Amino acid sequence: MTETKPTRRIPLFLIIVLWVLVAVSAFATWKLKTQHDLAMEQRKASEAAAAKEKAEETETAEVKAKAPIWPETGIDDFSLTERSGETVTKEDLLGKPWVACFVFTRCAGPCPRVSGQFYQLQKDLRDLDFRLVTFTVDPKNDTPEVLSRYAESVGADPEKWLFLTGDQSEIFHLIEKSFLMPVEENKGPARKPGFEVIHTTNVMLVDQEGRVLGKYNAVDDVQMAELRREVRKLVKQDEKKTEEQKEEAPPATPPNAGMISLSSTLVPLTFHLLAQTEAASPAAEPDTSQAPRTAPDWVYQLPALNATLNGLATILLMVGYWFIRHGEQQKHKKTMLTAFGTSVLFLVFYLLYHFALQSYTGTASRKFEGTGAIRPIYYFILITHVVLAAAVPVLAWVTIRRGLKQQWEAHRKIAKITFPIWLYVSITGVVIYFMLYHLPGAA
Repeated sequence: MTETKPTRRIPLFLIIVLWVLVAVSAFATWKLKTQHDLAMEQRKASEAAAAKEKAEETETAEVKAKAPIWPETGIDDFSLTERSGETVTKEDLLGKPWVACFVFTRCAGPCPRVSGQFYQLQKDLRDLDFRLVTFTVDPKNDTPEVLSRYAESVGADPEKWLFLTGDQSEIFHLIEKSFLMPVEENKGPARKPGFEVIHTTNVMLVDQEGRVLGKYNAVDDVQMAELRREVRKLVKQDEKKTEEQKEEAPPATPPNAGMISLSSTLVPLTFHLLAQTEAASPAAEPDTSQAPRTAPDWVYQLPALNATLNGLATILLMVGYWFIRHGEQQKHKKTMLTAFGTSVLFLVFYLLYHFALQSYTGTASRKFEGTGAIRPIYYFILITHVVLAAAVPVLAWVTIRRGLKQQWEAHRKIAKITFPIWLYVSITGVVIYFMLYHLPGAA
């Protein structure tokens, strides 16, 4: 009579751990899908806005040909606060041409691209006497302090690039009535973090008398190149007009005439020499590392993939441990080799992520923004994870090598050290990902 072997049941603890990991993986998948849907929704909204704007331009083409769109008297007067805390009015901007844009600091849409184009204007046209003016469309959040930090992050020259905030109704009125551009608060289901305000990506060219001359789409490189030409042309026209006015001015007395002639020669020469000196000086060259830079979408998907690989490695380690505890040596061997391959694959994608992030953005890692008690907890987990992770490849390889050589006693001794360290590193890898990217108030 054949004796029936007792059925081996999977421990309840292992089942719970596996279901928790499955839930974590499902949550990560859902989060990625939500981010993808949000990006697609914003893209559709941008395309719809562009199509609407194009249709409006077509409908009003004949009106444009007959008369200027913007008020002949120029934009309305305003009184707003600059990031430095000083009050800026329309009168303060008269006398020089300037370019205006409309963004907000927590924007998850095209605002970084617009600010990046302004940084490029500042860099390419640094020898010209004109201004850049950024109007925030989210003044409730964008205080002078917030704008100051944002300006530093995009490499703005405080002497040339202004950031204005103030009363929301005044800013919206200025944008809609003077610049004739759309702006409104996003409401309903579409109002999500980073998409609180709907606004244009057009930037506006304004002459030295405060009159709007044209609009240029900041996400269109061809139009931005045209804007550069127009700014150069406008500045040179102003310089020529100023020189002609100086030459036509009648001298009051012979001594004064001599002084005027000397001034008209030395002043432009002095400014020219100063401009040449600034252009040649390393300190005057804007630091391109401060320009807002972003990476392709696939780079930002790698942390979720790495967390998934860590979660899978955790499951495989637990299953492999269960197999060896129940005498299933061949299944244990295959499972642990698969876990090792998964961890190696994680290491490849981990290094790829940080290398790509450094190459595209100039920063190799994401900063943890959590405050309070969560901060020391995060750094304790992170430090122990990093220290032990450095030992895992060596320990795992030695353990597997001894097992493959059937050195069972030596294999068991080192496995007792390798397994808990490897398991801890895999689990904390997933924990760090969620604390860094999805913990409320931390990321």
